[in-house]
Amino acid sequence: MKNDRLFQLLYLLLEQGTMTAPELSSILEVSVRTVYRDAEALSMSGIPVYATRGKGGGISLMPGYTFDKTLLSDEEQNQLLFAIQSLQAADQQVGALLQKLGTAFQKPRQNWIEVDFSRWGLHRTDMAVFNLLKDSILNRQTLNLTYSGTSGETTKRSIHPLKLIYKDKSWYLQAFCLQADDFRLFKISRILHISPAGESFSNIYADDIPPLEINTPSLSSIHLKLRFTEAMAFRVYDEFDHRSITLQPDGHLLVEVDFPMDNWVMEYLFSFGTEIEILEPADLKKHLADYGEKIVIHHRT
Repeated sequence: MKNDRLFQLLYLLLEQGTMTAPELSSILEVSVRTVYRDAEALSMSGIPVYATRGKGGGISLMPGYTFDKTLLSDEEQNQLLFAIQSLQAADQQVGALLQKLGTAFQKPRQNWIEVDFSRWGLHRTDMAVFNLLKDSILNRQTLNLTYSGTSGETTKRSIHPLKLIYKDKSWYLQAFCLQADDFRLFKISRILHISPAGESFSNIYADDIPPLEINTPSLSSIHLKLRFTEAMAFRVYDEFDHRSITLQPDGHLLVEVDFPMDNWVMEYLFSFGTEIEILEPADLKKHLADYGEKIVIHHRT
């Protein structure tokens, strides 16, 4: 952790030139005393860091100092460049930083990966929502939103946005809901409308935000044994733990998995159409057939 902070301090000095200890303290989220200790640690490792007093003073690197890329291994350099490249997925302006570090690491080509968390065809819409949420979190601005919940009900909420979370291929917003008077997790793709409320809120949640729990509440589970046709291999490998999949000699895929027993399971299995066979439990096969008959009757009437 300290090594990460020392590198961050070094980069800040390379990027900004002279910075005061209070400025560095704020950015690094440590005390001023720790900033001076870190500067001394850099100096003892051979990096020419010095401090000047008075107006215009601060902590600086000796003029002409060049970053020694050997401070990081080749793997660490790649990891750092990958992490910064990923920030572009959040529409952050990191091109100049990538160029500088790429040049310092003698890795000028940084187009080997592109990360985009927006949905296909909805980049502008998703980025507009993301930027509004980001600014509202940083500036502590209350938001009004219309939300479609898993129950099928659409509700209007006023929230204090607290944290953006990317988990399991989806963006979520952790917020304090004023209607529920409690913390809530909103899936961003289900936000139908969002707008600033024109009000700010104080930072009273810092020590109270509950740990992230995206999983559904604990339900009784059922063990399923499923067989998929080869045509469904792309979905099977996308949606199931590879350790639960066994490739059969005839190309079929056998999957054993535990699912919570609720209506979602029926809808999910039905989405595979005729490309799935339920081997266990036997009664679930009948339930799925009954579910299919209901759909047929619904569309024929």
